[in-house]
Amino acid sequence: MNKFFVPNEVYEDRIAICKSCVYYKKLLGNCSICKCFMKVKARIAPMACPQKYWDKTTEVETPDDLPQEIIDEILDMWKDLKTGRAKDVAAKKRMIETYNTIYMTNYTPGTNCGSCISTCYDGIKKLYNKYTE
Repeated sequence: MNKFFVPNEVYEDRIAICKSCVYYKKLLGNCSICKCFMKVKARIAPMACPQKYWDKTTEVETPDDLPQEIIDEILDMWKDLKTGRAKDVAAKKRMIETYNTIYMTNYTPGTNCGSCISTCYDGIKKLYNKYTE
């Protein structure tokens, strides 16, 4: 699991900045500049705002479990994945980006590689099952 999550207070500061930004898209919770889902990006220490409103940090904590925001992201995205196939390109991209964040991988969000997509799906499914049992 990823060991590069920021402490809760840093996350709360980052996400508050994002939510007050003109580039923050409230409907999906993403940034219109970098296109990232900010609930996820704001949690990762080596990430930075493309507009420099917040910077990467070396303040990290090793979680015993995933942060609640990432768990919520997994539970929310599952409705678009549960058939075994992503509902659309946006759902596939969201799944891959979340998988990359959790497992520190670097799959291309736009990939059409069946093996890559299957690996990401299986990882998200495993976590979904863990947090719904």
